[in-house]
Amino acid sequence: MSKTLRTGSSGELNGFLDAGCEVHGELRFENTFRVHGRFKGTVESDGQLIVGEGGVVEGVVAVGELHVSGRLEGRVETTRRTEIGAKGRVEGEINAPVLVIESGAFFQGQCTMQSKPSRPPASAEPAMIESAQGESEPEPEEHVAH
Repeated sequence: MSKTLRTGSSGELNGFLDAGCEVHGELRFENTFRVHGRFKGTVESDGQLIVGEGGVVEGVVAVGELHVSGRLEGRVETTRRTEIGAKGRVEGEINAPVLVIESGAFFQGQCTMQSKPSRPPASAEPAMIESAQGESEPEPEEHVAH
């Protein structure tokens, strides 16, 4: 079963995947989505994803905020905050400006802490850097000698 879930904009909690449910596919929502079942795929939102106790998420997660009290395996990128609760377990890569790991939590993988997301928007133009005079010029190419 492969589905794309989209949730509405009314209310604080946009959706809930309860224990005993399993979904494979893409998930997009606006405010807050709770996972207490199993989700495998891609999650994208500027909102908050909560992986509750017993919840399992596998795949790529790109959200504003993430709180894990269950299990998450894969790649995580948050624009505001990632938090692993005391019963949470995360295995994979995390890129977040703020990372909170409570006592008792498990984290195995790599973490990069940046104030800005590393992935450019899909419509991003080539990278530009400022010169000493404040003018923008193309970023220099990197050459590697063999």
